[in-house]
Amino acid sequence: MTEIQGKHNGRRGFIAMLSLILLVVFAIFGIAYWLSSRLTTDMIFAESQRIKARNFAQAALEKVKINIANQYNMNNHDLEYPPRYTSDRVSKEYNIQFADGEFKVITVRPYEEGGRRFYNVSHLSKGVKIGNYDIWEVTTHGVAKATGITAELRALIKIYRDHVVY
Repeated sequence: MTEIQGKHNGRRGFIAMLSLILLVVFAIFGIAYWLSSRLTTDMIFAESQRIKARNFAQAALEKVKINIANQYNMNNHDLEYPPRYTSDRVSKEYNIQFADGEFKVITVRPYEEGGRRFYNVSHLSKGVKIGNYDIWEVTTHGVAKATGITAELRALIKIYRDHVVY
């Protein structure tokens, strides 16, 4: 009987060792999977915060577009921001904080390229003047508060001032 018990004890040791090795291998796979999924989740969260910051910057641009359209309808064409003169109303509208982020309008100014300023430029069609236009360069800034990720947006907005009717 002792000989048979000795063989079983040897098997028990082998099975215990095999079980331990399998446990370690599965633990390694489990940890690798956990790290991989955590990294993926972190990347997804960071990307969502970048998208949120970009959307806040886009919201600021939309605010500027609405303001420009309203001011042009009232025949006001002096829309530079920051303004030459104080304008608390515009500053409040252009700098808004939300629960999960904020947007700011950095600048609104006539577009300039190569020393040429695109402000009150003649609009021609087949050599005939049909009105004037302005091109505004707008720079906005969006922030996602959870991570502090920021986005800056620069855009050009072309506005036709008037149309001459013949």
